[in-house]
Amino acid sequence: MIRIEDVLDIYSNNRPDGDVLQIQKAYVFANMMHEYQKRKSGLPFITHPLNVAYNIAENKLDTESVVAALLHDVVEDTDASKDQVEELFGKDVAGIVDGLTKLSALENVDISERKAANFKKLLIAIAKDPRVLIIKLADRLDNMRTLEFMKPEKQKLIAGETLEIYAPLAHAIGMARIKNELEDLSFRYLYPEEYETVSNEAIEKESIYADDMKQIRDVLEHEMKANGVRCIIQSRIKHKFSIFRKMKTQDITLDEVYDFLAFRIILTDNDPNECYKVIGILHGLWTYIPHRWRDFVSQPKENGYRSVHTTLIYEDGVFFEVQVRTKEMHEIAEQGIAAHWQYKQDRTESFEESRLYQVLSQTILDLKEKTSDEFLTDLAQGLKDISHGITVLTPRGRTIALPDQATPVDFAYSIHTEVGNHCVGAKVDGRLVPLHTELHDGNIVEILTNPNAKPSLDWLKLVRTSRAKHKIRATYRALEREEKTADGREMLEKAMRKNKIPFSQMDVEKISKAYKAYKISKVEELYFLVGNGTISINKVLGIIEPSLIRKKQAISLGRKPTEAGNFEKRVRIQGLDNLLVTRARCCNAIFGDPIIGYLTKLKGISVHRADCENLKQGRIDPARLIDVEWVEDPNHSFLIEVIVITEDITGMLARLTDVFDSMNLNLRKVQGESFRVKNQAQFRFTVQISSREELNRVLIRIKGTRGVLSVWRKK
Repeated sequence: MIRIEDVLDIYSNNRPDGDVLQIQKAYVFANMMHEYQKRKSGLPFITHPLNVAYNIAENKLDTESVVAALLHDVVEDTDASKDQVEELFGKDVAGIVDGLTKLSALENVDISERKAANFKKLLIAIAKDPRVLIIKLADRLDNMRTLEFMKPEKQKLIAGETLEIYAPLAHAIGMARIKNELEDLSFRYLYPEEYETVSNEAIEKESIYADDMKQIRDVLEHEMKANGVRCIIQSRIKHKFSIFRKMKTQDITLDEVYDFLAFRIILTDNDPNECYKVIGILHGLWTYIPHRWRDFVSQPKENGYRSVHTTLIYEDGVFFEVQVRTKEMHEIAEQGIAAHWQYKQDRTESFEESRLYQVLSQTILDLKEKTSDEFLTDLAQGLKDISHGITVLTPRGRTIALPDQATPVDFAYSIHTEVGNHCVGAKVDGRLVPLHTELHDGNIVEILTNPNAKPSLDWLKLVRTSRAKHKIRATYRALEREEKTADGREMLEKAMRKNKIPFSQMDVEKISKAYKAYKISKVEELYFLVGNGTISINKVLGIIEPSLIRKKQAISLGRKPTEAGNFEKRVRIQGLDNLLVTRARCCNAIFGDPIIGYLTKLKGISVHRADCENLKQGRIDPARLIDVEWVEDPNHSFLIEVIVITEDITGMLARLTDVFDSMNLNLRKVQGESFRVKNQAQFRFTVQISSREELNRVLIRIKGTRGVLSVWRKK
């Protein structure tokens, strides 16, 4: 079990001039705040932040990082506040801890909404300070090491998230040791049978090759010494999940995994040119496989990884890989961004230039257009793109890193947005190819363009990079904005003519004051907000001409009628007639929801949503379930409660009510309250909705409103 003395020892060894007293102070505070808390294992909770802090100190990070590691759970799991942490340990530490703290007031939110909101917060924090990511990875690693104490369903959930998100994040910043362990631990819980099989086969094969490995190592040590190469030689077998992934994706056996046995030659002189000298020696000793010789020294990976790889054949057809790198390259390969920790304006310069930083930035920018599920899927795909990829070349020899199965369109957008937007064709290795062509390692790609061409939405189906997807969507957003602006102008001018309001009365400044949240500075912005339905034409007319009596029917389709009492007319019951039909209050089904009927003893048929918790939890007699279906009726609406969590800022209620008003929806009740400690607010809107489709449009519009953290339909 790690003690604070262990953390201080390794920290002092790696950073002799560090502030040990500040770390001791953080430990005392964390220990006090977590005093009565236990882990699932039964150990005191403080063992967790100590393990995380030890990992951070081991990776040679600064004092603030170790302090933040000790404190990373105090705001989330104790009564400590961010302000208290800032007062005691400074603004930077408080910022890191806040970035690692999950959002509050999300207990009743759908799990995908909750995950998306928390990942959004985490990504923004990482983009500001990558130390947040390193501590988060150390936190996740310690949690994975103790996953055995969780329930099986929780184990699979956490392991799946780790494999999809956190292991690729570790790879993206070059932290290979953490990435490999996260993958193997996830593999153990997600695929226990396959894990057992691969583990047993790997142990058996390692024992079979034990003599070969010793002989190869002896030859390497002798030859390096004979040629004056000062180095450290390491041997290893490929980690379990990497073996499993390669066998599965390439449909091969373990005997065909040519890099199962591997050696590292780490050059102590730190001269990159020595790497090629060693490769020459190796190729003179054994037969090598040409297509498996890779030079990541002259062409480093996106995460900064540098090394030269070659696969050789020993006696009796034993394949093994050798990686040659300098000591500095090795530290970067193992520790990634933590190995060259140099700050510039509170950020790591190398991190800002990385593909991970680009993926995070684009994901955050593109977030409002996506549902929670889409966001999480795109994030996982973007990280996967970084983890597994190819390198292609421009005609002038510039290297471009792309994900597996990338196409010329991905390549075009990697060069420049305008090249992608005006792309009409491509040449690969000198031959004209379709834009859906899959690129391969080493291809030379040339893009053909036309200044009048525009991207096609169909490209979203064939591109693999998040950058290309973002740019294609952004281009269409710009075109859509032009159309909505023109629509808004036409709608507003038509309404003004109809109500005999002269155009000279159009006062943008006056309208802007009434709609402060939208910061309208010119008339085109007003037209766009009217055109996309954000601002109600009725309200704009009322601002322009206050004496004007609002004429609802003149410029809108009108409100929907109040929820009718004859609910039974909305539902068709198969095989039964003349029964009382009611809408179950526990789940409040609306038109478009999958539904099922339940035959009650006194109230006829009660209609539930198919995913109703009461049905899931077995509180009913299955024999009483009856098939029912909706009957369309445009004149009927349903009362639904929509819950919104927002930042606690002035004008938030007005922004939200504007959304309902612009969509011509009838608000029946509004409630709101503030959470002062967390600087958040919660609003509950009871609104008349005609269908699930209309409800989804409402939720998307609210989610895109500035200051909104989360929104969901009350279950």
